[in-house]
Amino acid sequence: MAAVSMTGKAGEKAQEEAIGNADANLQDVQAELDNLRRDIAALTQAIASLGNAKLQEAGARATEMGAEMAGASAAAYQSARESLASAEQDLETRIRNNPLQAVGIAAGIGFLAALLTRR
Repeated sequence: MAAVSMTGKAGEKAQEEAIGNADANLQDVQAELDNLRRDIAALTQAIASLGNAKLQEAGARATEMGAEMAGASAAAYQSARESLASAEQDLETRIRNNPLQAVGIAAGIGFLAALLTRR
């Protein structure tokens, strides 16, 4: 009977060691999971930061392009306005220099317009 109790104690000791090893392995897995969670959180934060930086950069670029386009359209508007004013002055000068020719041209345009609208 003494042999049985020794074997029983050795088996219990081996079982306790196995449980201890399982607990140690479980703690190692838990630690690795915690590290993984921290790494994922840091990665998520880095990606969000990068996204925000790119968004701000795109916004600044869009604002800059908008300002350039506004300046270009204002310059084009001013140029067109000056061209029309110049054309108006030129036409007025021509009419003052040749009034009969201007009346004849206007009558011809009116006649053509009347012909086109009748059909």
